[in-house]
Amino acid sequence: MATLNPHPIRINIIGTPVVGQQVEVKVLIGHPMETGFRLADGGNERIPKNIIEKVYIRLNQEVVMQAELGTGIAANPLFSIFVTVPAGGGLISVDWEDDQGVKGRAEKILVSP
Repeated sequence: MATLNPHPIRINIIGTPVVGQQVEVKVLIGHPMETGFRLADGGNERIPKNIIEKVYIRLNQEVVMQAELGTGIAANPLFSIFVTVPAGGGLISVDWEDDQGVKGRAEKILVSP
């Protein structure tokens, strides 16, 4: 039986990567991003705060985007960046950590060498 990732990460490359050209990379992180202000169904207790605090997107281990998030970010945050496709191939990696200490990571080959 497969185990479902409670916080999936989707990395999409928009267009065809061509060496030396820019390509759009879209990253969708499945995360509830609870602010700590919403009330549970009964209306008596707050849903505990649970937000992503740090996100890093790397191309071949070099940080190309870094973000520190707060409560103003919606659930399932989406990031879109443009990167230049390197001659030697490329690997896009995404790392995040939330305020509960939970971490997520995903990788996708941008172009093989």
